[in-house]
This record gives sequence, C-alpha cells and structure tokens, in this order.
Amino acid sequence: MELKEITYENYGKCVQLSNGVVDVVVTIDCGPRIVRFGFVGGDNIFYNDLDRVYCTQNEDMDYYYGKGAACHLYGGHRLWLAPERMPQSYFPDNDPVIYALLSDGVTFSSAKQAHNEVQTRLEVVMGRDSADIMLVHSVMNFAKERQTLALWPITMLNGSGLEVIPQNRPDENELLPNRVLTLWPYTDSQDPRLFIGNRFITLHHDPNMQKPLKIGLNNVLGWSAYITPQTTLVKRFVHSSAAYPDYGSSFETYLNGDYLAMETMSPLYTMEPGGAIRHVENLSLFHTNNCVHPQDEDGIAKYMDHLGQ
Repeated sequence: MELKEITYENYGKCVQLSNGVVDVVVTIDCGPRIVRFGFVGGDNIFYNDLDRVYCTQNEDMDYYYGKGAACHLYGGHRLWLAPERMPQSYFPDNDPVIYALLSDGVTFSSAKQAHNEVQTRLEVVMGRDSADIMLVHSVMNFAKERQTLALWPITMLNGSGLEVIPQNRPDENELLPNRVLTLWPYTDSQDPRLFIGNRFITLHHDPNMQKPLKIGLNNVLGWSAYITPQTTLVKRFVHSSAAYPDYGSSFETYLNGDYLAMETMSPLYTMEPGGAIRHVENLSLFHTNNCVHPQDEDGIAKYMDHLGQ
C-alpha cells in the first residue's frame, strides 16, 4: 500500500492511499471524509460538495456549539451518530484530523465532540491487489454517564446511477412479517424514482428531480449496490437481530437532484463511560456495463449473481 499527503480539490491537505488497483483520498484538514474512491486513474464514484452547498447553520447550532457553528457535509463518506437529532448529530467537524499508520491501513481520529462528549474514528484498511476496502467505524464515550447511540456511516455518490437493495427472502415462519419499510415525511410513495419489487427495491437517481426521498428497511442480507455506466459499487455490512434506530432500519438511503446516499446503521448500543462501539463496512468496486432496467428483477438478479452477490 502506498500512502502520501496531497492537496485534493478544495479540501486542503489529504491522505491518499493506493494499492495499485484502487485509491482513496481522506481529508485531514477537516472531517475526516473519504472524498475519493475509484480505480487508479479512473473516475471518482463519490460525490464532492465543492461549492459547500450542504451546510447547516441555525440558532440551535449557535447555542450548542458556539456562535457561527457550521456543519458541512463536504461529500464522500462520513460517520454520523444516530438517532438523528438537532443539533447533536450535526457536529461541525471542521478541525484538523489526527491520523496514524497501521500495517494494512490508516486510522483517522476526529476532534472530541464538544457537549456530545464522544470521539469518532475511521479506520481504512486496504488489501493487496484488491478492488475493495474495509471501513471500521468507532466511537468512544467520554461522558460520565451512559450514552445510547448507533453508528451511522453515510456514503454520498455521484448522480445518474441505479441503486439496488435486496428484499429479505421468505422466512419459514410465514405467520410473522419479515420486511420493514420506513418512509420519511417528505417521501412520496409514488415517486417515479422508487420501485418496490418482490425481490429488490431500486432507486434511480434523476438529476432533474431535486425533491428529496428517503427510505429505511431491515436489510437482513446486508448489502446494497450502486450501478453506474462504467462502475458498480457494492456496500456490505452485517445485520444483527438487535434493536436498530428508525423503526428497525439497518439500512437507509436518501437522494435528491445532486447525489444519492447509501447509509448503514449499527444496532443501538448503550456505552458505559469510557466504553466504545464499532461498526464495519466493506466497499467493493467492479468494472461493469450498466444495462439493468430498474424494474427488471430477473435482470437485476442475473447482474448481481455475476458480481458474486
């Protein structure tokens, strides 16, 4: 693995990791955010908010974090904490990041979050000659009391792709439900970008539709895919039988006209003072040719089988 400090886009100082197959770029002047993931010399599949369009500033932020506090999404991949609350979830992580080398990756530690009394850490692990990375997310409780939280990694992706989410397979016990679909207040169940099939749910990003849409579900199979004309990203995680936020959602997805976000959740954990929790994801890239129709479940199944999913 090759590692070097670079200046990337308008994010300032960053760390670039590469194994010769794929490379990632992580911010260290703020964040951390993984603002690039792609094949070496290829396109970046992550969305970058270079104009800083997505910024939260309000009276609650001023009162909680200090006058002028601003939470920028920045783009790329980030770690938030759930359940979502204002202003606690919108920590303005605009300070420098500390990073440390591992044998097969790098850890990035943010500043301790004032008033929230936690500190988050992102570990990026990259194997040799592989087109996938492992992301280990963790949070430590610095408060004097217990805190109940879930880790919430969010991956913002460039538009015009197709997201595929598997529906849970039939269970032997047909007397009990096995699928949960959570809709946010602004979500239109008739939105043409959303297709709910018997085997898959798909969301087709349309840059001409700015209206936001968000859904959540109990993704027992623990994967989702984002298909673009040249590249497919598969995001994997482990779903457990523990309690999850947002009516039992272990996976959530959000889109607007600029990007699509793939979001996994850890279960809700109660951390003792000084305790920590962690949540692991794997992101894999494939060179592919997008010829999948959003409502062709047989075609989607064949496509994903080809990727070994």
